[in-house]
This record gives sequence, C-alpha cells and structure tokens, in this order.
Amino acid sequence: MKQYNKLTDETDLQTQRLREKWGGSPYPSRCFQCCRNTAAMPISEVEGHDLKEGLKKLPQEVKTHILKKATRSIRKLEQLGHSDEEMAIPMGLEPTDALRGKWEGECPMLVGGMCSVYDHRPLIRRVWGYPIDNGNELGCCHMTFIGQLRLFKPY
Repeated sequence: MKQYNKLTDETDLQTQRLREKWGGSPYPSRCFQCCRNTAAMPISEVEGHDLKEGLKKLPQEVKTHILKKATRSIRKLEQLGHSDEEMAIPMGLEPTDALRGKWEGECPMLVGGMCSVYDHRPLIRRVWGYPIDNGNELGCCHMTFIGQLRLFKPY
C-alpha cells in the first residue's frame, strides 16, 4: 500500500500541475457522465483494497445504498451471461461494455452526483478527463478542456 499511495500522491501532484497550467479541471464542474459507465470497470487488487478502506469510512446508510447499486449491476451482468468467476478476473472491458448506457452501468460509488470515495478512487479515475496520447492519437472525453483542446500538448 505504501508504494500505491506514493503513486497516487504523484498522480495527484501531476494532475494538480495540469489544472494550474490550464486554469482548472479538464471537464466541467459537477460532470460525472463518465461515471455512468464504470460499474464493471476492472481495477487492480491494490486499488480494490484502497476502495475498501474508503468504504469503511462512509456512514452505514451510504454503504447500504452502494451495496444495492453494486448488487443490481452484478445481477444485470449475470443476466447477460457473465459469471461471478469471470467478473473476479480482469477480463478487459467486456462487462463494462455490457452495461454501457444502462442504469446498472453507473458506478456504485456515485451517490447524489458525487464520488463517495473520491480520496480512494482508482488511478484511472484520477486521470480520467485529461487527454492521453496513446502513441496513435490524442484521446479524451469531448468535454475535456472545452475550447482549448487544440492547444493541449500531452506530456
């Protein structure tokens, strides 16, 4: 966990640097559109452990709400033919794609339009929204740095 926390701290510093350079977050405030399709997004074991720590800190009422949402997502995946065993092993984005655009695809941690475990969110969520150069193209949400994307040079 010590190495993971060091990595998340460094990631947070780098994204803070980008926010300062570009005058704010890459996406509009209170935007959580990406969270609508991440219920089944694969995360690492260490990220799962960190999420568990964040969940422990929440009030019981919020934990119950999250459990209900997660249970609905799991049931929907099972209805679509995804087994518990398959979901426990990182299988790429097939389960995520299976829930894309469905109510059950919303991240269970999204409560009232806010991330209930923000300080414990996985790495991909810490950099989500920032343009990423994958070697072939600049990929990002269409909401990223509205009106400024053409000026952005990925690091």
